[in-house]
Parts: sequence; structure tokens; C-alpha cells
Amino acid sequence: MKKSILFSIIAFSIGSVFGQKAWLAPDPVNLDDSVTIWVDIKKCDRQQLAGSTDALYMWTWSPKEHPVGHPLHNGTWGASNEALKFTSAGNDLWFYKMIPTKFYECTKADLYSKGINLLLKKKDGTGTVSGGEDKTEDLIIKIDAPVTGPKKLYSFPGLFLKDTLSTSPADVLTIYYDRNLETNDTLKDKTDFYCVIKARYGASNTEYIYFIDIDKLTAADKGVSGVVPQMKMTDLNNGKFKFSFIPNRLFASKNSSNLKITAVKFKIMRGYIRKTYDIVAESPEYWFNSCQ
Repeated sequence: MKKSILFSIIAFSIGSVFGQKAWLAPDPVNLDDSVTIWVDIKKCDRQQLAGSTDALYMWTWSPKEHPVGHPLHNGTWGASNEALKFTSAGNDLWFYKMIPTKFYECTKADLYSKGINLLLKKKDGTGTVSGGEDKTEDLIIKIDAPVTGPKKLYSFPGLFLKDTLSTSPADVLTIYYDRNLETNDTLKDKTDFYCVIKARYGASNTEYIYFIDIDKLTAADKGVSGVVPQMKMTDLNNGKFKFSFIPNRLFASKNSSNLKITAVKFKIMRGYIRKTYDIVAESPEYWFNSCQ
């Protein structure tokens, strides 16, 4: 039960952070295994179902709509199939568990190319003349095909949902850089790398705290090694480098008000910046998805 509650909280946090109407968890997803479809009614354009205490049902038509007589057929608009009933997690958040390839009786390629198309509705979706039908708008969940092979930049713990971490800013986070996969020839034999980080904070998620603003490097900032010596990466002597830190501690001197850190954004660069070729092109941002 505790795990179920925690999972609900995590999923709700994800939706709140990214403003998603509908999504799958976990992500990356195994379409041949159990996944959960989450829908946040509060994020939907149509608000007919907001605050509803009635049961809600899925109406789905892609990647495949089952014919009449099939046990997973949608039913009728006035009487949805009980097999497609969603479960409430509270606060207008609803979920449904399925094995996608088994539920839709389709291939993973179908799901990658078409995504999952659905809407939520009441058992009888007719509604009223003044209020309209009791349903959400059409919701499309796009599913990215898995990316295989080594990555130039990655973290430990790994990402929980795309650029989201299932850890808090009070936990240790390690950033890895694999120079072996670098396409910038200038960096291929260098070892003086710094993982320069800035932290997003606050309820609005629009401001950062930092030692160096990695998006606005100035001439005064170019002596990276002297400004942020604490962000020097460890050379693992195999073409890979790592930097481990606890966000709350790293930014303690810049965060005297103890503002809640919601994300960290980083760039890998050399100890002294001469031109843009001294900086790794990518600049990922990872969001924290659990309480501090």
C-alpha cells in the first residue's frame, strides 16, 4: 500500500511539473509489460469532469479500436465497458494499468508510430445541453522508441521519466561525461573538465541560483577553474569523467533563504573557455521528482 501511495505522489508530481494531461509510467516504457496510463483532469482543456466523484472510463481508438463483442470494446457512449474503468488517485488524477501490446493486440511498432489515443468520460458521456458532453478532449500519448547504446552524458541515479530524477536535491547525484563519444575534435584529448551547474528554484520554476550562469557566459566567467574549482570532474582514466554532488550542499552558500531546488542544469566545459569549442554542446536539465 505504501508503494502504491508513493507511486501516486510521484506520478502527480510529474504531471504538475510538466503540465502533462496524460502520460505513461514508467518511462522508458516496456510495451510488453505492465504500464500505467495517468490522466490529470486539472490539466485538460475541457473541465466537465473536474472534481467528479463519478466513475470515469477510457474511450480509446488508436493504435487500434476493438470491435463490438470484444471484451475490451469501448462499449457505447451511454454505457462504457466496465473493463475500461479508471481508478481515482485523488485530486482529479486518474490511472489505468495495462500491457499495451496485449491490450491493443498490436505490435510495438504500431504503438511507437501511432501512440495511444484516448479520452476519459463518465459511464454515460451524454452530459447536458448547457454543460456539454461529460468527457475530456481527445488525449494523445506519444511513445518514443527506446534509445539504445552508450550515451555521452548520463546520470546516476538514472532518469525516472525522460529528464526527471526520482531523487531529491538532498541526495547525491553523479553526472558522467563520456569523451569517447565526443564529436567535437577539440575536446577529444582534453582532461581539464568542469561540470558547471546552476539550480532552478521556487514554485514558479523561472529563476536560477548559480556561481556561473552557463547560458550567459561573460569574459569574467571564462576562467572556470578559478570560479568553480569545486565543480572539477574526476578523470576515470578511460575517457570518462564524473562529478558527484548534493545540490542542496553545493548551492548552500548561494541559497541563504533555503529555497526549494526543483531542477539542475549543467554544461561540461574546460577550465578556461577560449571559444565555444571548449564547451560540450549539450546542456541537459534534470528535474527532481520527490520531496526534499
